[in-house]
This record gives sequence, C-alpha cells and structure tokens, in this order.
Amino acid sequence: VKFKGGKLPSSIGGLIHLRFLSLYKAGVSHLPSTMRNLKLLLYLNLSVAIGEPVHVPNVLKEMIELRNLFLPWLMHDKAKLDLGDLVNLEELGFFSTQHSSVTDLLRMTKLGSLSVSLSERCTFETLSTSLRQLRNLKTLYVGELDLDFIHLKELGLTVRMSKIPDQHQFPPHLEHISLFDCRIEEDPMPILERLLHLKSVKLRYDAFVGRRMVCSKGGFPQLRALEIYKQSELEEWIVEEGS
Repeated sequence: VKFKGGKLPSSIGGLIHLRFLSLYKAGVSHLPSTMRNLKLLLYLNLSVAIGEPVHVPNVLKEMIELRNLFLPWLMHDKAKLDLGDLVNLEELGFFSTQHSSVTDLLRMTKLGSLSVSLSERCTFETLSTSLRQLRNLKTLYVGELDLDFIHLKELGLTVRMSKIPDQHQFPPHLEHISLFDCRIEEDPMPILERLLHLKSVKLRYDAFVGRRMVCSKGGFPQLRALEIYKQSELEEWIVEEGS
C-alpha cells in the first residue's frame, strides 16, 4: 500500500487491541505518535519500502509485549529510539547503534535472532559485551567481524572483505552461514568446507568475486543446502569426488 504523502494515518492508534502489524514494503515515510497506543502488539514490522528515510517517533518503548520487531532499513539521522524496556523480544531486525543504545540489548535476554548495523561511535567490542549476555541468541546478522559467540548456530555477513576469516574464528557449532555482497577475492570454500557442523551455505550478490571456486574431497561433511546466486565473476566451479 502507498499512503498519501507517505504518512500512516494517525487513526492507526485507535486499534488498541491490535496484535500484528506489518508495513513490509509499504509506501510509508512517516509514522504517527499515536502508535504508542498499540500496547498489545506482539509483532511489528516497519521494514517499509526502501527510499527516503523514515520518521519513527520514540514510542516503541511502550510496546512492552512485543516479541518480533523489524525496524526500517533507513531512518532519519536524528532519530532516537529507546528499546531497553522491550524485554520480551525474541526477534529484532535492523537494529542500528546510530539510532539506539547498544546497552538496550542487555535486557533482551529472550532474544534469539538479531540483525544489527554498527555506527562509527560503537565498536564491535562494545557490541560483543552486550551480546555475550544473551544466552538465547542463535542467529546474528552483523556488518563486522569478531565472531566469538560460541552458542551461535546461524550467521549472516554483509561486510566487505578480501578473504574470509580463518575457520577457527567462526563459532564452533555454526550450522548455517549466509554471505551477501562481501566481494571476497579468495575462494571461500577451503575455509567453509572445514566448518564441520555446517548444514547450509548461501553465497548471494557477489559474495565472491573470484573466477574459480573449488570444493575438495572430504569437505562439508554435513552440508544439506548450497545456494550460489548472482556471482557475476564466477567462471569455473570444481567439485571433487567425495565433496
């Protein structure tokens, strides 16, 4: 839906019994402050259509029943959101340290899935300190590399890098990995195939920009799914017998 002037009507605040609200890919650039009345929401998806920055008032902190929250991909630079009271969150998408405090994550002890982007003022060490308290966290998407989370099962990376980290830098029990637009120059397969618990690998949108990729004998002992999508430079893929 495209809303007139990009504004979600303020009357949305009258739906006080609402449990589920998704604005996924909707034409919205301005959310009304009346959304603070939606205190019973369990699911809120604000991943509106990519384009202009979205105005989000600081009212999400009052939706303390939220279990699933997806923030806009792009918000106004001055937007500030307090999320520390959302202690029931189990899934948080597109969290940005530019618009919220990383310490807000400390109280989200039920969080199982998180995607986060770091601003210049937040180091990965600071983020790591907060995340290590989240014992239920199983899925993490982040734009930096320091993967010291022994309990992680699923990892997505969108950070640019010339080569993939050494196998010992990955979480030891990792089962699923997704690489998006990383533009890795060295073949990542010799590293990935040594991650013994991997069940799925996704390489999408020029995750790898080399021309030759080799899967060697004995690699990927538990792999069930492999997705190679839009690798524009790839010319040769060798799969040895027993891989």
